[in-house]
Amino acid sequence: MNEPIMTFQIFVEDSQISNMEGPYGAVTMIPFTGRVESELFTGEILPGAVDVQVENPAGSRNMCAKYMFQGKDREGNACHLFVENNGYFSKADRENAFFHACPRFITDSPVLGAFLCQARFRSEVQSVEDGIEIRIYDVLE
Repeated sequence: MNEPIMTFQIFVEDSQISNMEGPYGAVTMIPFTGRVESELFTGEILPGAVDVQVENPAGSRNMCAKYMFQGKDREGNACHLFVENNGYFSKADRENAFFHACPRFITDSPVLGAFLCQARFRSEVQSVEDGIEIRIYDVLE
């Protein structure tokens, strides 16, 4: 298997999580912070990042996280990187603390835009001791 092109470190403050549950499903909104250090891009997540998880009565869950980094591209230019990461997972996936998702990127970096703004990436989301780790892979490598 190839190496990840980027790894995001995500940090959640449990006291900021919002929940709603009813007979037709449940919604959990998880605000978070984080950072990335890679050869492509290095930066910090800006305020407003949220992971919205919607669970149906059968226990399947859709996760949609939206967040924006501010940082520097591989040539040292200041830029932003918007991420939308979507995935579906079951109760068993939650117990394993690991699942796959599909990230989409938008950037204002002319250096990174042609590469990152394509539908060619997948992510692995995994709970780690101090938060969540999201590994981004190029499926065409």
